[in-house]
Amino acid sequence: MNNVQSASEQSLTGVLSASLNAASPSAPGALMAQPGQAPARFTVSHVADFYRRYPGEPLTFHTRVDVLDTLPGFTVQVSIPNEATPGEYAASTNQNGHLPQLVFAGDNRYLVWTVERTASAGERFEYQLHTTVAPTQTDLALESTALVISGSGDSRMQAAESVEVAVIAKGRYLRYLPALYYDDELMGRYLMLFESFWGPLERQIDNIAYYFDPKMTPGDLLPWLASWGDLMLDERWPEDRRRRLVSSAARLYRMRGTKRGLVEYLEIYTGQKAIITEHRANNLRLGKDAKFGPSIALGRSNRPHSFTVTLRLPPVVLAEGEDERLRTRREEERRRTIESIIEADKPAHTTYTLIIDTVAEA
Repeated sequence: MNNVQSASEQSLTGVLSASLNAASPSAPGALMAQPGQAPARFTVSHVADFYRRYPGEPLTFHTRVDVLDTLPGFTVQVSIPNEATPGEYAASTNQNGHLPQLVFAGDNRYLVWTVERTASAGERFEYQLHTTVAPTQTDLALESTALVISGSGDSRMQAAESVEVAVIAKGRYLRYLPALYYDDELMGRYLMLFESFWGPLERQIDNIAYYFDPKMTPGDLLPWLASWGDLMLDERWPEDRRRRLVSSAARLYRMRGTKRGLVEYLEIYTGQKAIITEHRANNLRLGKDAKFGPSIALGRSNRPHSFTVTLRLPPVVLAEGEDERLRTRREEERRRTIESIIEADKPAHTTYTLIIDTVAEA
């Protein structure tokens, strides 16, 4: 990276320095349009790969410019924190191989890319700046700002976003050793290695409660949580319904074998409320032993310990271009899933009839 500032760079320094001093965006990455100005024509995003670093560790800044409307070129200025040593840089291929300039303005340093051609709406430009955190004896906040400028004079537009990284001077594990080790730089850096290795494990342990929360746990753990309540969890279900089912596991388990529990279970899967009709009596048969009572009912389909489940469901939605025969196959799969839910939730001695009415959505 060139550390010599040319005459053209000096003039550029003044422009960029003035722009930076004038920049005070109300929202990160938003175009700073004044009242009466046209809508934003580009946005900028500026992030770091880590937000907590130790001295000597690598730190990369990522900048992205999204063009919303045609631009007559633009300039991207990324400030290099004084507490970081700049290293390699990179840009997306649509930058057309133009190298950045290292510009000095007072005590500040900037890496500046220029896009001289017209940028079309929908284009995305990406930049990377690799740095190394400099040695420090005190904790500090390392800050970098990406500023994008397009046009000049009254038609000039600009957007900016900043990122802040906490730099920790000494490893946390030093506090577990006798005080005489606290000022030992070698010991501090040595313990930083173990802190980096074990940090992710510590965060997992600290957040272990979230893994048991159906609303927060990673999707891959949902079947494991469902198995605690002996729930059937089909991976083809939408994730929000799988999470709702697991969240309701304890309540459904307490209501297992009841009409209310089955209605709720089916509603979670289908999104529709099922109608369950229980049949508690025998058919009336004429003869010398015929008699009326609570165990006798008129009709031909009365069977003790049986029930009918009726569901009104919309047809399975097909993606554009999918064969109509696929709809029939998926509706059959849906029916088998509903039957498996009923089989798993009903009392073992009962039988049932499933009626599914397919109705078009209004």
